[in-house]
Amino acid sequence: MQVLRTKPSGRSRPRPGRSKLILKAGSWRPNEFLIKPKLLANRRQILAYLLIVAGGVLCSGVLGTYSWMYWKQRSLLKQWNEQLTARAGMTKLWIPRIKLEDVVLEGVGSDSLLLGPGHMENSVEPGMPGNAVIAGHRDTFFRKLHKLRPGDDIYVVRDGHRFRYRVSARKIVQPNDLSVLKSSDKAELTLITCYPTHAIGPAPERLVVVATMPWVRAGEGARAAIGPIGGAIPASPVK
Repeated sequence: MQVLRTKPSGRSRPRPGRSKLILKAGSWRPNEFLIKPKLLANRRQILAYLLIVAGGVLCSGVLGTYSWMYWKQRSLLKQWNEQLTARAGMTKLWIPRIKLEDVVLEGVGSDSLLLGPGHMENSVEPGMPGNAVIAGHRDTFFRKLHKLRPGDDIYVVRDGHRFRYRVSARKIVQPNDLSVLKSSDKAELTLITCYPTHAIGPAPERLVVVATMPWVRAGEGARAAIGPIGGAIPASPVK
């Protein structure tokens, strides 16, 4: 609306310094200062929707990968329990304290560690005199490894024999510390995972759990390490 000033009519007595106000319709123009915030709000809303969709896709992918990984490991355990011939060359790791029971794969490549703990190929076979090294991801199969304490039992089943280890030490080392891979005159089992186990993002250190098989030394021969060494392994719950 436009406001115009008019001259006083002849009937009214003019007053010095004052005039009448008359309202007159004028052309309406959109306020550009109101449009810009609306456009900005729409862009933000579209961006928020895109981020939600992208997050949903990423979560679905991670969930699918983890589901497939656990299904494959359960399939290996089921195959282990049902078919004796399928166990040839395979190793099963059982840790009662943290309720871990998984088939160990050969090698520590990304494909092997995706499906289960991996045996380092340059180390001795689990159950044999020397240092057998097994690695696993901190957010999957070895996520509870930090709960192990000295004195806890670790069982290994391989080639129809059961071996019992007892945790003797646990320590935190740097990734470039290769001393944990050295050979030993004892029958040792070294479990390695990234640390801190619940850290978000890359874990800068390594958690190492060392377990020893009692009374077995490299000089006593391989036969001394073969066979069950006291105790019994609970039956597998996987059918």
